[in-house]
Amino acid sequence: MKINLSVIIPVYNAKKTLSRAINSINNQKLNFDTFKVEIIIIVDDGKNYNKIIPKLKKGLTIKIIKTNGIKTGPGNARNYGVNKSRGEFVGYLDADDEWSENYLGKMLELVKKNGVAFAPTRVYDENNILIKHFEGKRRGYLDLNDIGNIPCSFHPFINRNNQKKFEEIRSQDVYNTACILNEHNTKISTINGGYYKLNLQKKSVTKEDGFSHKINLAYIKYQIKSIRNKNLKIARMFAIRRINNIKYINWKKNNDKSFYEYLNEKEN
Repeated sequence: MKINLSVIIPVYNAKKTLSRAINSINNQKLNFDTFKVEIIIIVDDGKNYNKIIPKLKKGLTIKIIKTNGIKTGPGNARNYGVNKSRGEFVGYLDADDEWSENYLGKMLELVKKNGVAFAPTRVYDENNILIKHFEGKRRGYLDLNDIGNIPCSFHPFINRNNQKKFEEIRSQDVYNTACILNEHNTKISTINGGYYKLNLQKKSVTKEDGFSHKINLAYIKYQIKSIRNKNLKIARMFAIRRINNIKYINWKKNNDKSFYEYLNEKEN
């Protein structure tokens, strides 16, 4: 059977949220009888998730695969999932997050045309209250400058022939997005009318002490790597992200809030 799309979902301590993420795929306004989608769950914590998988619509299939270790990291888990996938196109969804109901149809329109597509991201707190809506400065487009100033991750829909291997350190999704944008002349169309829903949890990793410092170290590594590879646009982008991250670290000394909440307060 031909698979049109593979959706990769890395899983680590996600028993409370995984079924919600899968249901957001289930609820897409798309005919799965003609467009075949496989969901690939990459289990990175050694746990059993079989019992919490919701009933799937006809045309949707699911594979649950365990990595060769525990906590190998989201980059490694995504690479593992891509290697096990069969779809013409590859999409990504984190186990905490969701897709708006028209996300998939809108993304497919663009990825078939351009080979890669991104969507705006909406960030919600643990009470399902919208904190922030992120998209490119020029509506309908995303470029490297946007990635430098927008803190959230962008999850690409991409032709598998254009897929790049994810790094295995923090912020690998940001670096992956930057490389994709750089190869596509730094500007890619984004969808209109759908969005990726990023859900913050009470114990969000972005609030943890030391997390921002680890992110800063990752940015430095990517900056050095980009300079060595003569990708100066990517290096400048990570320099901008480092500056914004350092400002947040200083602000956080007197606040117990996430980076997204910090940006929201800063603008209001």
